[in-house]
Formats: sequence, structure tokens, C-alpha cells
Amino acid sequence: MPEKLPKTETSVPALIQGVGLSFGLGLGHAFWHHIGQTSSFKKETTTNKEKNRLNKAFLSLQKEIDTLFSDAADQLPNESHQILEIYRHLAADKGWKRRLFMEIEKGLLAEDAIQNILSQFKAIYEPDPFWKTRFHDLEDLSARLHKHLMQKSPKVLPLDAPQPLVVIAKSLGVADFLEYHNKNLKGVILTETNESSHMIILARSLGIPVVEGDENTLKKIAHNHPLLVDGEAGQIHIRSLENLIQIFNEKTNNRTVISSFKSRKYKNLTTQDGVKIDLYINANLTEDLVGLDHSIIKGVGLYRTEIAFMKRDNAPSVETQTNLYRQVLDAAGEKPVLFRTLDIGGDKIIPQFQSINQPHKTKNIQNWRAIRLTLDRPMIMRQQLRALIKARTSSKFPEHPLYLMIPMLAEPSEFIATRQLVELELSREKRIGHPIPIDVKVGAMIEIPALVHQLGSLAPLVDFLAIGSNDLFQFFYAIDRDHLQTFHRYDVLSPAFLMFLKHIQEQAELYNIPLSLCGEMASHPLEAMALLGLGLRKLSVSPGSIEPIKKMVSSLNLKSFNPYLMAICQQMVTPTTLTEMRFGASTSLRQKLKNYAIDHGVI
Repeated sequence: MPEKLPKTETSVPALIQGVGLSFGLGLGHAFWHHIGQTSSFKKETTTNKEKNRLNKAFLSLQKEIDTLFSDAADQLPNESHQILEIYRHLAADKGWKRRLFMEIEKGLLAEDAIQNILSQFKAIYEPDPFWKTRFHDLEDLSARLHKHLMQKSPKVLPLDAPQPLVVIAKSLGVADFLEYHNKNLKGVILTETNESSHMIILARSLGIPVVEGDENTLKKIAHNHPLLVDGEAGQIHIRSLENLIQIFNEKTNNRTVISSFKSRKYKNLTTQDGVKIDLYINANLTEDLVGLDHSIIKGVGLYRTEIAFMKRDNAPSVETQTNLYRQVLDAAGEKPVLFRTLDIGGDKIIPQFQSINQPHKTKNIQNWRAIRLTLDRPMIMRQQLRALIKARTSSKFPEHPLYLMIPMLAEPSEFIATRQLVELELSREKRIGHPIPIDVKVGAMIEIPALVHQLGSLAPLVDFLAIGSNDLFQFFYAIDRDHLQTFHRYDVLSPAFLMFLKHIQEQAELYNIPLSLCGEMASHPLEAMALLGLGLRKLSVSPGSIEPIKKMVSSLNLKSFNPYLMAICQQMVTPTTLTEMRFGASTSLRQKLKNYAIDHGVI
């Protein structure tokens, strides 16, 4: 049965210091979440009846998950969609279902089968910190399956819950988190998790603050008591609502730098020793462009155009695309927007292009995507280019350049072919008497290692380069982001990958090509610190990462950090160091960089 809610205690402190896992400020009322298992009861039944009950419960669970994730997909960045898919696949996992049937065949009720399998997985995986967080996903799904089995509503809140919520839980699964988010979630307090859990990643994407605290202390917080969660400071404030509103306003005023991008007066962000750093934001929807209000943000370093396609059941027309891209350009004002051309196909299955994702009824080809797909289906690309051209010329600032960024390039010839399509569309618009942009700048994304070794040939053809660290990392180590056993085996802060990025930076500098990095790596302060140490000066980050990245940059002295980074990269890969390491140990510099930041006051 669910645990009883904590009673009010006078000994509850006014401030609890915890560990911040997701930045932001959240003001709301405490809501205690518990994963409650309803005790199964003895009844007359048969194995077939229990299997049928379980089958029906699975169908209900999968329908619920599909609906929940469809509602949340529009609010999440593209990278987070992959987490939802992993979770969705777990809910439909045949191995899990087969194990449950085997337990039922032993004579157990379906409810007891769920609990038995969960206990078995807990014994196997909970001792390992990495797998422990993945176990929480299964725990969450098991609880939901149990509720469907008992034909109880899996909803954790009444539909008319208007007040803002701060959820307190031992752990929180992806589905529960998204359901709370739909019910005015303002913050999360956990007693047991780590930074790599799927729920934490989603919270960061949505800007929901998360703090981990001591369970015994948190138990003193009364249900429905006003709370203020400060993810950046790792603090939980417990006072009257009036006092918390005052603290919330003070913290907000202290952290917010307000300067309209329309003023054309952009503040420069510099390191402690005066090195200028350009910050851009990654965006999926027009709502993400609120990050441009920060005066230090120079523009949109990555706009993912395929998100608009994912939201629709049918392919958007040229006119529909034009209207969308114009809204983006107008919202950005005079700040540049780098539009990444369609990155569809592979694991990004879009309903209106379902037929081309599986040519000749073969198995889905994971890397037949982006420019590889659109060059094979040029009308898709041409219609998008036409819309982008029209959007620029009909925007509030038609005299500004149109920036296009081409993903998944492996050969310079692919870039040449794409640029020819751009010229075809420009010629078409001019021929029929339509205006064309004064300047169109076309850049290449570096995501496939093969392209790095051809930068000399590519350099005269491109206007700029952008490193897509997410794909580059997985292709560099031959891993799959959706395969947990291999993805977490390697670290972006390993010397091999860092020196590969350094080589790219040196090549861009040699050929005098503007270079930025727009992958997830840039959105984490520690990783961003390493990128600056490698020589990168343009980073594109998620809107929720602006403040922590800004603080890191302002407190970093590159003159002292650069030689340190190069030295430890070399030191970690010497034969002496490698032979002293135990088998399977990582050469990651993560801990050394953390220590450096602490010792040198880098925030």
C-alpha cells in the first residue's frame, strides 16, 4: 500500500542544502509521490485468465505511454525524443512480457508475477550505480502495469489540480515526470538518483529544477507545504508562501540579465583573462527563442527544422514551412539563425515520410538519413530551400543573410550537390520575379569522422563549419546512443576525442573557416570548459544552460587552463600511464577537470 503522507513537524529546517541536478527556480506546494503496490488477493483463476489479464494490461499501458509521450514531444528537444523512444520500447519489451508469463505458469497471479520479476531485476541491477537509474524506469513501468492490471486509474493527480507542484519522491520515472509536468510541475526533490537518469535529462530539457536531498530530513516536509527549489544552488527553502515569493523574486532578479535583442547592443561574454566567447542557442520551436532575450546570446547556432515535420500528420507545404521559418527569423530579429536542413530518416521516422524510411520494404536503415536521404529525394530538399528563401526575403530583416547548415556529410561531393540545389532554387525565384536573399551562407556540419580528413578539399566550398558533437562522438567510438551498454562505456572528455576535436579546430583555423560546436557537449559547463581549452570560441547551447555556461566562462582563465589541458591529454595516453591502469579503466579526464575547476575557482 502507498506510504502515509509525512506529518507536519516543527523541527523542519527553513533551508535544506542538497545537490542540484537540474538548474532553475521552482515555487510550488509539496506533493509526495510514492510507488505503491496494491497487495494481490487470492481468487479463483486459471493460467490462461491471468495471461489474458496481463495482455489487456500491457495494451492499456502502451496506449497510455503513447498518448503521454505524444503530448510531451512538442515541448522537448530532439535529443530527448530518443529517451522517450527507449522508454516506449521498454514498455513493449517482449522479454519482460515473456518473463511475466513464465511466472504466471508457476501458478502466480499476474500481480505477484510483476513484483517477482521486479525483485529479480532489483537484485541484479540495483547494486550498480549506472544500472540502478535504468532500473527506476522499469520500476515506474511495473507500477503502472500493476494499476492497469487492477483496472485502476494510473493518474497520480486529479485533473483539476491548479496549484503549482513540487514533487518529492525517492525516485521518479519518465512517465510519472511527464504526467506531473502536464499538471503544473515547478520542481522535483529526490532522495535517490544520479545525473545520468533519463528523468534528469528530461528535466534539464524542460527547465524544471531538480535537487537531491537527505531522505530523513525531507520526511519532515509536510504534504502541501509551500517550497522553493533552487536547482542551481542545490537548495530547498521551506517557509511561508509570502516569504518564498520574496526569495523567488530576489533570486530571479539577481540571475536574470535583461536586454532586448532588438536594441542591437549586445554585451560580450569574456573569460577572466579577456578572451571573447560567442554563445548561441539551440532551438527546436519558436518557443525556444525566448533564450535570445539574453544580451550575451549572439543568435541561434542550430535550428532543427525537422521538428515542425514531427508535429504533423501530413507533409507541410512550402507555404506552411515559409510561415514557420519567417516566424523564427522575425523572433530572432537581427540575430542570425543557422537553419539545419532536414535531418529525417534513420531512427527519426516521420509519419508523412514513412514510405521512404523503409525502401523496398527492407529493415529500417539507421544511417540513411539527413543529406543522404534528401539528395536521393531532392524535391523534399528543394521545397524546404524554397521555403527558407521566401522566409528570409519576406521577414522583418530581408537584407540579412540566410544561413543554411547541412548535416551528415561524409564527402565534399555531397556538399557540392546540396549547394547546386540551393543555386537552382535561387535561380528559380529570380526567374519568376521573386526577390532572393542578398547573401546565402551555406555551412557544413562535422558529424562523420571521414569528413575531417577532407577539410582541405572542403574548405574553399563552405562559408562556415559546425561540429555536431552528438553524432560525431557516437561515430568516433562506433557506438549507438540508444544502446546503454556501449554508449556509457566512453566519455566525451576522453583524451582521444578531445584531441580529435582539437585537430578539427586547428584545421578550421588553418583554412580560416568560422567554427562552432552545437551538440549537447557544449551545454554542460565542464565539457564546455574543455572545449574552450581546445580553442573553440563559438558554442551553441540549450536555452536552459545559458546561465551556468556564462558563469563558467566568466570565472575561467584560459591562459592557465589551456596548457594544463594539453598536458593532461598527453599524460593520460603515455605508455607508462596506460600500463598502470587496471583493465577496463577509462582514460576520461572528467575527474581531473572537476578538480581543476574546484582548485581554480571555476564555477
